[in-house]
Amino acid sequence: MRKLLSIVSFFVLLSSVFKIEAQQKNIIIIFTDDQGYEDLSCFGSNKLKTPNIDKMAEEGIKLTSFYVASSVCSPSRAALLTGRLPKRVGVPGVLFPRKNEKGLPTDEITIAELLKEKNYATALVGKWHLGHDKQYLPLNQGFDSYFGIPYSNNMSIASGIDISPNIVLNDGYTLAKMHEDLNILETKSAKEARDRLKNKPPLMRGNEIVEYPTNQGTLTERYTKEAVSFIEKNKKKPFFLYFAHAFPHVPIYAGEKFKGSSGTSPFYDAVQEIDWSVGEVMKALKDNGLDKNTLVVFTSDNGPNSHGSAKPLKGRKFDTYEGGQRVPAIIWAPNDIPSGQVSDEIVSALDIFPTIASYANIAMPKDRVFDGHNVSDFLKGKTKKSPRKEMYFYGSNSTKIDGVRIQDWKYLINGYRKASWRKANLEEDKIKLFNLKEDISESKNVIDDNPNKAKALLNRMMSFDADLEKDIAKH
Repeated sequence: MRKLLSIVSFFVLLSSVFKIEAQQKNIIIIFTDDQGYEDLSCFGSNKLKTPNIDKMAEEGIKLTSFYVASSVCSPSRAALLTGRLPKRVGVPGVLFPRKNEKGLPTDEITIAELLKEKNYATALVGKWHLGHDKQYLPLNQGFDSYFGIPYSNNMSIASGIDISPNIVLNDGYTLAKMHEDLNILETKSAKEARDRLKNKPPLMRGNEIVEYPTNQGTLTERYTKEAVSFIEKNKKKPFFLYFAHAFPHVPIYAGEKFKGSSGTSPFYDAVQEIDWSVGEVMKALKDNGLDKNTLVVFTSDNGPNSHGSAKPLKGRKFDTYEGGQRVPAIIWAPNDIPSGQVSDEIVSALDIFPTIASYANIAMPKDRVFDGHNVSDFLKGKTKKSPRKEMYFYGSNSTKIDGVRIQDWKYLINGYRKASWRKANLEEDKIKLFNLKEDISESKNVIDDNPNKAKALLNRMMSFDADLEKDIAKH
């Protein structure tokens, strides 16, 4: 009898092991807005403390050569969600809340749509910024639910978005005054509308505006509550949560508990609140027994605005110097990604799509070109080398290629895209070649000493862009 019970116990245990093995891995992407390379304590900042994100780094892998596909938000987000370059998907620049503005084409496949193949529950909490007309909104791009602002928090309300009958109005607004704002968009000049309505984005749930203007001081707290609720509701099925914070984009807000918390600036107060939010998400995973079966990616959409820091990198948001597109990144998955890793291998937000497809055991679509690589073996420690050996740089709000990095070498045509940030000398207008291993700050142009290397990188860059143009023309 005892022997029989032992056999039964063995098979029960074996069954539970196979059940765990068969579970699809949950996926969470936490995407901040305008947070620079140095703007975490685990990336060297002494202006704030980010213990929860630092713990993620200690328990996962910290990537020090992680690149987004653009130095501005809409194209960066399009590339993250599709695994394809912004120029290829038709979102090369920032989208605005104006009439007839387009968005991410609906024939593109987002991560959310990909994961629907395996019946994932999908949610977007936070900033979208890939089109505000209904056909471009998250519910038509693979997400089951959406709660957030449809674009940057310094923008205005947009005409054409449905309004909830239960809308909450703030700052003394009435429906009549809200419609007056909408009329201004239609009748006044773009500058007049901007000046009157800037920093007044609407808050949406699903396809409807549920609050106007958004109470931004409580936004991070409310986003976090929504994210935790989604995790709890879907703990018995695989889920994908895309948590796209509004901050530390300007105007910068932090909750009452976090104002002054960093002791340095509102920018770092906002980042410390984001760190608290990360802690709440990680706690929800542990409390619901999901921490051993969830992959979490933490990164930023582009380099810092004027309040943050990309040190020791050169440049910031809008630039194709390293500070514009090289951002802090941490990937965490206990029992899967070995803890305590720090790697300077090149990885990109473009690689997230094919990597998630691999984790979910979903075949990559064959009807289009992808610019990402599956880096799952690298993350799991099966190889020390990332499959990505090169990264291409396109100017912000532009389809013009600016540069390429191949292994340690970077060839760059421009660098600064914002005229007011240009240096007052001709040095910045020169074609540049940097060895990033020896000169992470891009301070020494070595093109004169390495003409053959520069020529090879230029040829590779132009060949890639020509092939991309042909693919765009074909489709």
